[in-house]
Amino acid sequence: MRIDTPFAPIEVGETDCFAFDFTPDVGAATIVSTNWSCALGSYETAVDPAPQSRVLSVFPQTAIQVRSPIDGSLQTRTGAFSVGYIGGMPVSAAGGTYILEATANLSDGRVLKLNATVQCKLSGS
Repeated sequence: MRIDTPFAPIEVGETDCFAFDFTPDVGAATIVSTNWSCALGSYETAVDPAPQSRVLSVFPQTAIQVRSPIDGSLQTRTGAFSVGYIGGMPVSAAGGTYILEATANLSDGRVLKLNATVQCKLSGS
């Protein structure tokens, strides 16, 4: 699970879960639905003919597990998260930077958005 922004790089062909933490802004509401967009940055030389197809699935979560940077153990964090399963970037996108944006639709009618970047890299680089 990648939760920090900007997100840690993703390798060509890899898939992983990414999460946006909406907890500070949700208050007493809950996330009832979420959607994500994915695009290459506007000044990229990398090519991806279908960047939106890199969003494989999305879902709201009230708890996620993240690895501790200190000892690598899994820790559960509770809150209001939008999680996206992202991946399958093509070789032509290596070196490019994707912009991921999550929209959270809340139970009280508000709509919140967060975005972050993730670099695509070749395996082993």
